[in-house]
Amino acid sequence: MKKRQFKKLDNSISSFQWIKKKSERYWQKVDLMECWGFQIQEGSKWKKGLSESELEDFQRQLNITFPESLKNYYRTMNGLDKLGIDNNGGEGEIDFGPKFYSYPDDIPIIKARIEWIMEANRVTEDIMKNQNVPPIIPYLGHRFLILDHEENVLSMFGSDIIFWGGNLSKGIAQDIFPIRHAEKKKIDTSSFWNKKIG
Repeated sequence: MKKRQFKKLDNSISSFQWIKKKSERYWQKVDLMECWGFQIQEGSKWKKGLSESELEDFQRQLNITFPESLKNYYRTMNGLDKLGIDNNGGEGEIDFGPKFYSYPDDIPIIKARIEWIMEANRVTEDIMKNQNVPPIIPYLGHRFLILDHEENVLSMFGSDIIFWGGNLSKGIAQDIFPIRHAEKKKIDTSSFWNKKIG
């Protein structure tokens, strides 16, 4: 993906439709690397997007109100039709699991990921409520959309937190395409939780 294409990505349905079309073409031929972590299988396609009633149920089950960006993403696509493949660096058995999370299949995984990040950063529901800590939701592995007014995407692996994308579509694009010189933004992720919890 060229830098100018990347810069144009916003959270509109048309941006997510563009990602969907380009990624399915990109995945027609996939060379798997010998590495750890789930990779996209060749020929993967996105599942059909969600209806408004499915979106409402998704939010209800997570007890989270989705911003329009997340709704637009899930209106357009809802996980992949093939599981991700993890060859464990060529040192063990091959594992299969979801790459991009989908409704309703991955609700238990989404809940577990949120719990893990909260525990790793010692953030409780009381802290969230009393100190205005925004909710988070993973859409892929350890990529989380922060549900505040900025809606940045962070890569959160326990307490290891780094900036990943300036919006949801850019975060997703960075996990699919090689991007020539993706955006760089310096933010203090080490204090993301600290500034919220004192």
